[in-house]
Amino acid sequence: MSETHFAVRRLGWHQAPHGDPYTRRLPTTTTVTQFDNFDEAEYHRRALEHELRLRENPFRFGGAALYFQSSLDIPRLHDWLLDIGIDPPVEQLRHLDWHRWWDAFAHTWNEEQLHHAWQGLDKVRFFDVVEETTEVAPHVVMEIGFVETRNGSQNAEREGGRPEGVFRSVRGANAVCDRLNVARREATFDWWRYRYLQRLGYDERDRAESETVFFEVVDVPGELPHFTDTGFLVQRRAFDPSGFVCHDQQGRDTQSRVPVRVFADRSAAESQRDELIEAAHAVMNPFQVFTPVMAGLGEVQFAAWAEWLRPPLPWPTNFRPTSWREWWDLCQDDVTPEQRIAAWKLFEDHPLFEVLPITIRDD
Repeated sequence: MSETHFAVRRLGWHQAPHGDPYTRRLPTTTTVTQFDNFDEAEYHRRALEHELRLRENPFRFGGAALYFQSSLDIPRLHDWLLDIGIDPPVEQLRHLDWHRWWDAFAHTWNEEQLHHAWQGLDKVRFFDVVEETTEVAPHVVMEIGFVETRNGSQNAEREGGRPEGVFRSVRGANAVCDRLNVARREATFDWWRYRYLQRLGYDERDRAESETVFFEVVDVPGELPHFTDTGFLVQRRAFDPSGFVCHDQQGRDTQSRVPVRVFADRSAAESQRDELIEAAHAVMNPFQVFTPVMAGLGEVQFAAWAEWLRPPLPWPTNFRPTSWREWWDLCQDDVTPEQRIAAWKLFEDHPLFEVLPITIRDD
């Protein structure tokens, strides 16, 4: 028998360890708690949102353009603030002006004014509520991805991996996972080279041979009728500590994925995939997660693409990911929706979310 609950989730904001002054949106979520009815969940979400807003400056989130903080353009945001008695910054030529203005004056506003200002900055949200129905919670056995470092070690990727199988029974999933780990340890003689320094949920201590982990079990939301032997796994690309999709030293996709949800119906899975992609594209800079190399173009071809796009600002003359990320930020308040779509199409061979048909196992 299926059960319905309402999950309060923290939305994914990522601060790169170096090189980026902005905390950027990632299409990730973490469940905070669950409630049996929507009203309780929404009340809790609002309390969490309010508490976090009191100590945050919205203009340090998303990127260096008002586009990443608000659906309103500058004139409409200006009017929105005046409606509640807030004077916008006198200078509005740089994004930094908004950042400094908030730091200087937000503490002088009353609670109603602060709430009104945040409502106008609608793209900076920290929590949401989703309805979830679980009939049978699938268990996915994942092969952890490793990337070779310059010293020859194998460093576990920050998250995700490659799905090995989906199981109805946690006992069956654990048994298969244990067998796969034993077999890999026996076949891998340089097991001491494997490290988990950046892996989410793993400590940094060295592991003995018997503790080296190559496979793990992940519980994933899903709705799987007992008669179903094929499921459709919605998965997203995994991200490294810098906020890029996981890639090797040559900038190539490592194929690491994070399972999101299992569906019994392909069309339902594809519908959620499309919704997740559209939502991510609306609040993200494609160059924050993809390196130019992943477009499959050389520097000359990449420059030709930029010339064809006819952007409002001169494009970078180098291939450094940070240069393209900063450039696209600065273009945002002047580019058209069609130009934004064209930027994401550069990486259409690397969609943020995918649907993978997969066999459901009962062992």
